[in-house]
Amino acid sequence: MSVEATASRRPPETAPAESRRGAASAWLLAVCCVAQFMVILDLSIVNVALPSIQSDLGFTSPELQWVVDAYAITFAGFLMLGGRAADHYGQRRTFVIALVLFAVTSLIGGAAPSQGWLIGGRAIQGIAGALMAACSLAIITASFPPGPKLHRAIGIWAAMNGLGGACGVLLGGVIVEALSWRWVLLINPPIALGVAIVAYAVVSERVRNRELTFDLAGALTLTIGQIILVYGVVEAGLKGWSTFDALGPIILGIALLGVFGLIEVRFASNPLIPFKQLTRTLRAANNIVLLFSAALFPMWVLSSLYLQQVLGLSPLHTGLIFLPMTLVLMIVAQRAGKLVNLLGVRPVLGAGLVMLTSGLVLLSFIGSSGSGIVYILIPGLLVAAGIAMSIVPSTIVATTGAKEGQAGLASGLVNTSRQVGGGLGLAVLITLATQHSTHLIGTGEQVPEALTNGFRLAYRIGAGCAGVAALLTFLSLPAPDAAVAKGVRRFALAIGLVLAVFVGLTAAFAGSKAPPVGQYTTHGAYSYVTAPTLHPPEIRISKSAPASQLAPGYIFTANFLDLNEPPIVGQSGPLILDRHLQPVWFQPVPEKVVAANLSLQSYRGKPALAWWQGKVTNTGATESGEYVVVDQHYRQVARLKATGGWVLTLHEIVIDGEHAWVTANRNIPRNLSKYGGAYNGALIDSAVQEYDLRTGKLLRNWDAIDHIPLGQSQASLPTNGFPWDAYHINSIQLIGDGKFLVSMRDTWAAYLVDIASGRIQWTLGGSDSSFKFGTGARFEWQHDVLLQPDSTVSLFDDHCCRLTGGGTSVDPTGSSRGLVLRLDQQTRKATLAAQYGSHGGFRSEFMGDTRPQANGDVFVGWGSEPYFSEYDHSGKLLFEGELPGPDLSYRATLEQWVGLPVTPPVGAARQADGKTYVYGSWNGATSLASWRVLAGSGAGALKAVATHAKEGFETAIEVPHAYASFKLQALGADGRVIGSSQPFTLGS
Repeated sequence: MSVEATASRRPPETAPAESRRGAASAWLLAVCCVAQFMVILDLSIVNVALPSIQSDLGFTSPELQWVVDAYAITFAGFLMLGGRAADHYGQRRTFVIALVLFAVTSLIGGAAPSQGWLIGGRAIQGIAGALMAACSLAIITASFPPGPKLHRAIGIWAAMNGLGGACGVLLGGVIVEALSWRWVLLINPPIALGVAIVAYAVVSERVRNRELTFDLAGALTLTIGQIILVYGVVEAGLKGWSTFDALGPIILGIALLGVFGLIEVRFASNPLIPFKQLTRTLRAANNIVLLFSAALFPMWVLSSLYLQQVLGLSPLHTGLIFLPMTLVLMIVAQRAGKLVNLLGVRPVLGAGLVMLTSGLVLLSFIGSSGSGIVYILIPGLLVAAGIAMSIVPSTIVATTGAKEGQAGLASGLVNTSRQVGGGLGLAVLITLATQHSTHLIGTGEQVPEALTNGFRLAYRIGAGCAGVAALLTFLSLPAPDAAVAKGVRRFALAIGLVLAVFVGLTAAFAGSKAPPVGQYTTHGAYSYVTAPTLHPPEIRISKSAPASQLAPGYIFTANFLDLNEPPIVGQSGPLILDRHLQPVWFQPVPEKVVAANLSLQSYRGKPALAWWQGKVTNTGATESGEYVVVDQHYRQVARLKATGGWVLTLHEIVIDGEHAWVTANRNIPRNLSKYGGAYNGALIDSAVQEYDLRTGKLLRNWDAIDHIPLGQSQASLPTNGFPWDAYHINSIQLIGDGKFLVSMRDTWAAYLVDIASGRIQWTLGGSDSSFKFGTGARFEWQHDVLLQPDSTVSLFDDHCCRLTGGGTSVDPTGSSRGLVLRLDQQTRKATLAAQYGSHGGFRSEFMGDTRPQANGDVFVGWGSEPYFSEYDHSGKLLFEGELPGPDLSYRATLEQWVGLPVTPPVGAARQADGKTYVYGSWNGATSLASWRVLAGSGAGALKAVATHAKEGFETAIEVPHAYASFKLQALGADGRVIGSSQPFTLGS
């Protein structure tokens, strides 16, 4: 085996030899860059897959974090050792072994049958990644001659750090949505093995003097100390910096690193890190890398959390926002090496850090609503350019000064500085952002604003770290040669102009806000001549049956929007439809709110309607809400809002006499570290509340957290300040006998509760069910649980899904269905009585209802799927309606209703195509059967000129040309007049 010096002189080569060497260098650079890309990619790509991993392998939330941490901890711990191993045992040998090990451990993780296999595979994969990262940079440093070629190679390699981090979110989202979480890891083995084969062919073996001993004591104390320290930092971010779980490992890790330093300085004959040989420039370079990495790493995470948790983007769309930033990073990184050749390290690195600092400052002006392009992409382009111009020159200055046989040492040092800085920055900045957000949530601030303020704080602290790194650059690194002073001044002017452009763009778009939640389009909605302000959605019949086969009644719904696909088609508002799906009554709500859950009630002994209206964020959080109650005449008789910091949610209202039972939420600070969340996290507290409708006074509050352990929740748990929706109460039924039945989506259970004591009598479903389940009877993520008189329970079994944000979710374990269970109270067993629509393949991620009818049919609203259906008792589909575009409905029910509006019918007359038409409508009149048109040509009496059966919400009736004045009479089924419009003229 040959041993080559890092910078040995070579005799002049012929053109073919130079060509072959150039091709070999290109292949060498390619394998090193691909290896580094995979290493950084695997630090972030798994995050997107965590909810799917949790569902598939049964992780608890605390256990799940180890899928990420096992890799990160071993990766950071072995970087320094990996660099020295390359120096001592050979760069090619160590690199190829690391690649093969990375492939094998990725295969183990991707095929893992259990939690232990996956975590173990990830831990060893982190070791392999550390060896790959250290070796790849050491190989480049040793293989390219000092100067432009080396700087260009380092620039391309350094770009992989940013590219891997940015692509992790994008590729993770694509792979998980298109394939499965396992392919996030299984994609690695063929690539890593291919790279290993090429690397063996193109990388020369370089080793230090074999006679030099290996510093085993130093290697052990450094590696173990780093692992324990990083573990402590990780625990600090989750459990708190003052806890023993964090302080103990941090103190022990620092002590071991102190022992390592003592060994290196006093005892090691061939120290792992020869501190005495480290130049001032090399020490300064690593300190600079550590500082700006503390801002760089969190920037990607903070921006990703902001885009998904505040703006509601999916992981895929978040990745697409990052894509232009990644391209800028690559382009600038490729040119940064040339700039170093022309101007020197200090001007380029200083400019990059100034750009990074400025970009982070601009990012701190994010808003709680608006466009990701405005708030993240525009300043993110400046940040990306700054990252490229910081990583490349800092890596150059940290590696090119290494002595012969110390390429791995220099590589290990700069990689360790980068990872330790990034890890510390991530833990500290996320902790501070979470702490600030949780404090604001505790004071009553809305979640989007609280989270945004937390992210702003973290961006500003990150900008401070980058700014200190810039100051250290200008103070500690050698000044450029006087010969390039003119070029440096021009370069500084160009950087100033770039900064001015980005500041101007940020100022131009400052205050950008998202459109109102109820913004709508009329494309796919009705428009009426007689009611120009009404635009209900056009809901079409996709399956019909003769009226004699259908249950009687009107369809109650409310046009709601898919939060991830605005705008809504048609206005939002409570809507009553006839069996032809024509609107009978529609009450649009203002665009600043949306409406949901129209229900039939009885108030003061008379039929009434109630619906919820309020503001919902694009992540599904309820910011404000109230219930409106109207009588048969559509006159408001009550309006109810929550008190005491609670917010009424859209899920349920049950009116009992003068009282209303409702669902309510509030956000509270909570230590969630026990469950795998942040120690300074936040919780969505859920309650069943009873109010006096006349006074609005809160009479009773049954708080879920007082009765149900948080550990029973099945919902994904955020690791920052985003509130954990652990319960999600979504239906209430007053049973009589002093009890109510309450359903909670996120515990997969319904609870029978004694009202007086608040105690749970029994639990149906979830992890602590009082009932055993027969075949096909289990349900998940359910809604609308109702006890029926025949000892059955009807419910909507969403059977889907653990939501992951931005319209994405874990794959369901079964189809959504309407479900009826038979309960045996003696044996405490629940068996399948009937199911509806289970073969339709619906995947309702949220919402939905199942309502048995008096004639034996069952009416099913499909929630987030834009359908509602009617089935006969055997499960045969009789009728189905489909909402337009992205619209959906929280519930769709079939009810008996008589509407008696006090407002008169409305008429209008228009001419079109040489004909005269009279239009008539009467919003909410259920007794209307036909129209009679009275008309006159002048000031004289009006006479009947036409009669026409009612057709939909608005009826068009052709009349003779001779008339200019009109009036409409509304006729009942018996032909009697039940209402009359005001007189109107043609065109009025």
